Amino acid sequence: MRKFCAILVALQAVAVCSALNVVTVPNGNLVAIEGDRNVNLLCKIPGGQAIDFCIVKVPGVRAPFASSDRLPAPVAGISFYGEGWSKGSCGVTLATIKPEHDGTFECTLSVKGQSYKGSIEIMVQGEAVAPEPPVIEISSNVDGSNGEFDYGKPLIARCISRQGWPGARLSWYLDGAKVAGDQLGAAFSETKDRRTTVQQFFRKAVAVEDNRKQLVCRAEHPKYPQGYVEVALPIKLRKSSNSDNEIKVDSKVSKVQPSAPRLIVSSDISSFKAGSTLVVECISEGGQPAASFLWFMDDQLIYEGLSTPFLTKDSRGSITVQQVLQRTLTASDNGKALICKARHPSGVQETRLRLAVN
Repeated sequence: MRKFCAILVALQAVAVCSALNVVTVPNGNLVAIEGDRNVNLLCKIPGGQAIDFCIVKVPGVRAPFASSDRLPAPVAGISFYGEGWSKGSCGVTLATIKPEHDGTFECTLSVKGQSYKGSIEIMVQGEAVAPEPPVIEISSNVDGSNGEFDYGKPLIARCISRQGWPGARLSWYLDGAKVAGDQLGAAFSETKDRRTTVQQFFRKAVAVEDNRKQLVCRAEHPKYPQGYVEVALPIKLRKSSNSDNEIKVDSKVSKVQPSAPRLIVSSDISSFKAGSTLVVECISEGGQPAASFLWFMDDQLIYEGLSTPFLTKDSRGSITVQQVLQRTLTASDNGKALICKARHPSGVQETRLRLAVN
């Protein structure tokens, strides 16, 4: 008798271990907004094992029905979704989320005569409300009277989309190219009384090639026409003797590559102590037109602490000088390279200063 019980327990363990779990997408819960379109609910068997049939029960629909790519759904506004029974996948697409879709979506999949169930809890919230059109606010480095920017200084812009439900999704474009990476801060959102305000910062050192470009912030929301509304900020460099020389070049003058940039350190010492201040000057001589600079600490572009580029001319061409001012060194800077890159129509040259910090 004991031997029989042991065998029975073992068989039960094997049965439990061999049981299949239905995977749902989304997994477990879905928060939907009334009016959302083309919402997919999927059930599948791990590994793509074929299923014999798939029966689904959709909240708001009177009776369960077979979900198959070969059979039309019996309810308007619902269609099949998935890769098909042969790949262990079935589900539905809800054309428009309605209040009656609030509830539990259930699916029953049969594999070799055994039935397995999955479910998704759907919570339908109030109708989506389009936020106010986005605005771009400039927090630094712009002359408010004419909207002009200073070359080489950071442009800091904040895009805000207010009072939407759900909040808009923000994206940035510079002259049609999508912006990503270190130039964007994290998007911050705040919700109150079912209204969400979203904001995000854009930051970039204004370069010569940015003149007359358009910085665009796009707010995407299902209630907007075409799904989004955008606002553009034109970038226009302030006219000065320095910037004019770099932006406007006489086409009759041949392009002469400047010498490789030189780095001059404020101190003759070969190593620095943590907490000490570093002032470095980069000089590019003999270029026509003048070179412009980009500064890096290893691979990280430096925006802050840069002086305005100073441009002079002599018989050999233009001389460009720029400084990294009062950068405080830390122990983590040891071994890093401070890089000055001189950019010119004829190419890019760089000089590296390897830092030794004790």
